[in-house]
This record gives sequence, C-alpha cells and structure tokens, in this order.
Amino acid sequence: MTMKTERSVKCRPAAGLGGTLFTVWLLAGPAPAMAADGAPGLFCPQPLAVPARPAVEAALGPDQTYISAEQADLVEDGVSTLFGNVDLLRNRQQARADRVIYDQPRDTADLEGDVRYWDDRLFLQSETAFLDFNSEAGEFRRGDYLLIERRGRGAADSLIHTLDTRTEMAAARYTTCQPGAEFWRLNAQRVDLDHTEDWGRARHVVLRIRSVPVFYTPYLSFPLSDKRKSGFLAPGYGNTTRHGLEFSAPYYWNIAPAMDATLTPRFLSESGVMARGEYRYLRASGSGVVKAEYLPADSQRGGRHRNLFGLKLNQRFLAAGNLYIDYNRVSDRFYFEDFGNQLSISSTRFLEQRADISYSGNHWNALLRLQNYQTVDRAIRRASRPYKRLPQILFNYNSPRRYSALNYGLASEAVYFERGAEAAAGANINGLRLKLRPYLSYPLRTVAAFLEPRLGLDYTQYRLTDSALFKGSPGRVLPVFSLDGGVFLERNVRLFGGRYLQTLEPRFYYLYVPEQDQSGLPVFDTGRVTHSFSALFRDNRFTGADRLGDANRLTLAVSSHLIDQETGRDLGRISLGQMLYFRDRKVTLPGAAIVNARSSALIAAFNTRLVDHWQFGADIIWDPNTGNGTRRFTAEASYNPAPGKILNLAYRVRREGADIEQSDISLRWPLGKKWGVVGRWNYAVAEGRSLEMFAGLEYEDCCWGARAVARRFLANLDGRYETGLFLQLELKGLAGLGGNTLDFLKRQISGYRSEY
Repeated sequence: MTMKTERSVKCRPAAGLGGTLFTVWLLAGPAPAMAADGAPGLFCPQPLAVPARPAVEAALGPDQTYISAEQADLVEDGVSTLFGNVDLLRNRQQARADRVIYDQPRDTADLEGDVRYWDDRLFLQSETAFLDFNSEAGEFRRGDYLLIERRGRGAADSLIHTLDTRTEMAAARYTTCQPGAEFWRLNAQRVDLDHTEDWGRARHVVLRIRSVPVFYTPYLSFPLSDKRKSGFLAPGYGNTTRHGLEFSAPYYWNIAPAMDATLTPRFLSESGVMARGEYRYLRASGSGVVKAEYLPADSQRGGRHRNLFGLKLNQRFLAAGNLYIDYNRVSDRFYFEDFGNQLSISSTRFLEQRADISYSGNHWNALLRLQNYQTVDRAIRRASRPYKRLPQILFNYNSPRRYSALNYGLASEAVYFERGAEAAAGANINGLRLKLRPYLSYPLRTVAAFLEPRLGLDYTQYRLTDSALFKGSPGRVLPVFSLDGGVFLERNVRLFGGRYLQTLEPRFYYLYVPEQDQSGLPVFDTGRVTHSFSALFRDNRFTGADRLGDANRLTLAVSSHLIDQETGRDLGRISLGQMLYFRDRKVTLPGAAIVNARSSALIAAFNTRLVDHWQFGADIIWDPNTGNGTRRFTAEASYNPAPGKILNLAYRVRREGADIEQSDISLRWPLGKKWGVVGRWNYAVAEGRSLEMFAGLEYEDCCWGARAVARRFLANLDGRYETGLFLQLELKGLAGLGGNTLDFLKRQISGYRSEY
C-alpha cells in the first residue's frame, strides 16, 4: 500500500556509516593548536562552521534507525520515498537530505539534494550519497568535509567508505586553513585508508601554496593514528660558509612498536655526501640510542674519510641492577670543528667512552666502571691527557639514618689508572689506587636546629708501575673530623600589601684534617674544587682522591628565603658564606704554592621573583686577598610578561685561570599578533668579539608559520667564524619544510616557546 503523510517512521535496526572518514590528512603531520569542538586556535579568527545537528526527540535503542520527513511515500516491504528535510539517525551518526529512497528488501538508501552527515569527528556535505546497510558501506559524490576535532577540511569527487575497515577517495583535497584564506592545500589523485592497520596511502600527491604547485610525489604513506609509520620526513635546507648548500632527506623506519631508526643522506656542496643514521629503542627495562655519521671523501680535507659513532645505553637488570654505556668517537680531531653547529660543540676537548655496571641493596651500592677518553683538542699535550680507568670499583654503605643515635658507613674505591704511550717518555705513571673512608656520625635535630659531629678515616694506598718519578707503594692515612650545625628561624612580614614568611638560616661547618706531606703521591684525576656556595661545606678542597687537603677552618654562612603565605611560592633567596682559616694550607697540587690567607673568598648568591614577570639572579665570589677582588660574578635577568614574550639578559666575569668576561642577550618578542623577532648576541668583552649572533623573523597564521634565521658564530678557538641562513616553513596539520630551527631556538633562548 502506498500512502503520503507527514510523520516519523521508526525502521528496523540497520547498520550505519562509521565515523573515521578522511583521517588520512588529520594525522599526516602535527595537528594545529586549537580548542575542542573545532574552536579556533591562537591565530584562527573563527571556528569551523559546522552546522548544528537537527534535534531528535525520539528515544532510540542501540542499533535502531530513526527516519523523519515532511512527506513520505511508504511501501511495506518495498521501496519508500521520503521528501523534505529527511533526517536519519543511528547511534552516533546522523544525516539529512532533501530526498531519500529507502529500499527495505535490499536494506539500502539513496540520499539526494543537500546531503549532510555528522558523527563525533566528521561533518560531510555532498550532492548525493548511497548507503548499503548490509555491507556497512557508503558512497558520497562531490563531498566537502570538516574534521571537527583537529580542524582539517577538504573535498573529494567521490568517497567510498566501509565501516571500520577501509575508505577510498578519488580527487581528494585537504587543508587546515580558514575558508577564503587558503594558504596551502594538498591534492591527491587517489587516497586509500586502511583502518584496520591505521595506515593510509596516497598516489600522485601535489602540494600547492597559494595555488602554486611546489612539491609532487607519486606515492605517499602516512599513519591514521598516533602509531608511527615508516616513510620520508620533511627535507632540510640550509647554507653555510664552510659546507655551502646543504640538503638532507631523512627516512624514518618504524622497526617495531618500541624501536625505530632514522637514515639521512646529507648533501654538502663543498664537502660531499654524508650518510647519517640514528637507531633508538625504548622499553620498560631501559633505552638505547646509536648514532653514526660517515663522509667517504671530504673534498675540503684532501679526500679524507670522516666519521662519528656514538652509543648510549641504559638498561636495568635483576631487581636493582643497571648497565650504562656511553661510547663516543670521531675519525679525527677536526671533526667537531668542521661539523659542529656551535662553539660549545666545535670546542669539545674530550669524548668519553664509559661502561658502568651498578647494583644496590639495602643501604649499600656498588659500581664497576671502565672508562677512557678520546682527546680531540689539538692544544692538549700528551702528558696532560686524562687517564683510563681499567677498571674502577666503588662500594658504599650507609647505616639507616637515625637521629640521637650512632650512624656509620663506608665509602671505598679501587681503581687502576693507565695512560700507556699517551704520555711523553719519562712522565708516564700507571698504577692502582685503593681508598677506604669509614665514618661515624651522631646527628642531632630539633624543629629549629641541627648538629652533626662526624669522624672519618681516610686510607689511600698506591701500587705504581712504569714510573720513574715515584718509588715503592706510597700512601696516606688521615683522620677527618667535621662538625655541621645550624638553626632555622622564621617570621611573618608584610611587603607591598602581601603577607610573606621570611626565614633566616644561619649555619656553621668546622673541618679539621691534619697536615701530611703528599708530594710523594701521584696525581691521576685530582683538581681544585670550583668555588661555589655548596663547596663551603665540603670536607676536601680537591676533587678526586689523590690529595686530601689539610684543614683547620670554620665556615660561617647564612641563607634567607621569602615565601608567599597564600600560594606557598618561594619568591626569593639570598645566601652568604665564607671560610675562616686557622692555619696555612700546605697540601697542594704539583707546582702550586702554599696558601696562607686567613679567609676565603666571600661567596654570595641571590635570586628573586618578587617583581611580577621578572626573575633576577646574581652570584659573586669576592676575594679580599687578591688585587682585583672579584674572582667570579654573574648577573642574570629574565622578563616574561606573557607566553611568547621573553627577554634574557646576562653578564658573566671570571678571573680564575683564563679570564672570561661576557655579555649575553637573547629574546623572543612579538611584533603584533602574527609576527615576532628572535635573536641572541653573546659577546666576549675582553677579546672584543662576538661568540654567537643570530637574528630572525617568525610569522604564524591560523594554518601555517615560517621562520627565517641568519646566524654567525665562532667555529673554533682560532677565530674562524661560520655564517648561515636557515629557513623553515610549517604547514599546520601536515609537516614542516626546511631546517628544524625550533630545537636550535630552544637551546639558544632560555624560556623560548612556540605555538607551532
């Protein structure tokens, strides 16, 4: 029977369309910054215009399909035709069309005229659509789509979708730009999506910028989820004075869920073609990274083979064991000077080659270490190069810490030092060093004070070989006594209308070590401790175990904190300390003089965030026993009034060994809403030359961004400079083209953040 009526029709349960259409473009690259439900990101003027779903008042059960229309020609067990604002709803999927032909025996529906489709992630509008509920498939013709959650949009001449398994598109287009402001888009002749494997494949892909084709590839594969996928990454471009034009095309290999590799051919127009690779794995029990670089014939070094190899491994085993390996080597001493991208890398002095096996138990730990160094600094004499440790064994035990009770422990070390033929004839010393340091302590503590006397015994013994400078088996035995104490005071204060808690923490530290002539002991790994506030409370003024400094001294120090009582934030700290000596320090390193000053340098440290958006810090080491007084001074200020605005100022002076006096300015500052400037100027005042300079512009719009950075930096200590220009284009929701300047800017500008 055929009848025409205005009514709602509840049909028998039928399968509906899935909600995974067009996710190919969504996950092809980093997603744009945006809020939920298609809201605009920081630079997007308005949200995606997703029409609201028609309201449906009917209560449906699972897998029930609701159909309503203004008019309907219904044929029982036949083909029914519905007209005028026809709505279909099944579970979370909804559609509307001007006309729907529903074939009940075949369980299919044809939709015509202003077809609209919604689900949780996708809105689709097309001229016609066909739904086959038996096969859970649908076909749309000339459809426009919006990815609601991630702001992607586009169109396809035809789209065939099988629920949860496959989507096929012809003549597909995609962008994340606003309608009417389309900076870029992708066109693909064919796109196939495999939802079972979460992989997509596109053929004959063209990238257009402002309608101009700029890139073509006959084949492109990509992930449909957060799963990693093998394939080529965005290429990198650059130009430097030494290497000329640079181009790299990295290939990412997704070996396993917890294992991957990146293989990168790097073309250097002035040097040749370099192969670079990185292998990584990450498991619950540990992680590892292997890096390698190889240049078969460097035309700027006479055709010499150049290479780099690095291995870093951190692996746990058994209940509390750990294996750590850090191995690095280069083919020659000029490698970092030629291929390093900043002075801190190009001036590398040593490369560590180390393997550690450690294990810990209740209150004890043990370590076995093998350690060597490759010297890459040409200025270091053979006799000054570091020793190998083959091996070093450490064992430490500390009893459970208890107050008002006796505590005890042991620190021990056995290490064999070897330098072999590295040293000049007659200056070579190899041998074993054994050190034992048992101790007793009796800590006392109350709410407002603490006191801890501590008595230790230092036993150090050597067994030397291949030495013309030292005879027999020298050693030392010395007691070490210290007394550490302090109080904790606090008061409430009001500043600038706020309530704060101010602390006052005076502390003293007395150290006594009798003097013993140690000139008959070799020096394998020992140097002077760097002056700092924490060094005021050390029991040895030397690093390493070859020297134990004689001491009869008292450290007096005080610290104060300012704490916001409402938020609990520590808004400021100031510390001041000095050591007073009661006798000369006669134990020295070879060639150093006896120190007879009656006081140490005065050490002060200051840090505060009391002023809104500002952070100030300063450290000063002022020595009244020297002519110029100031041995070290650092002053830093950082201004960060809002995200994307950062200004860093620093001034550093060091009058110890090689004098250093430097100023450092870095910033990232917006110029309006979309433009910004970045830059840094690191200047050596004493030498009158710049160590690092760069300046750049950033632009960011709703769907794309760009950076251009011009840079000049000191490549080696001989005064050679490198210059370069680096460009980066970021297509939000897709990928980046050009050198990765983001990591560079994060390293160079403290506090730098990007909305890309």
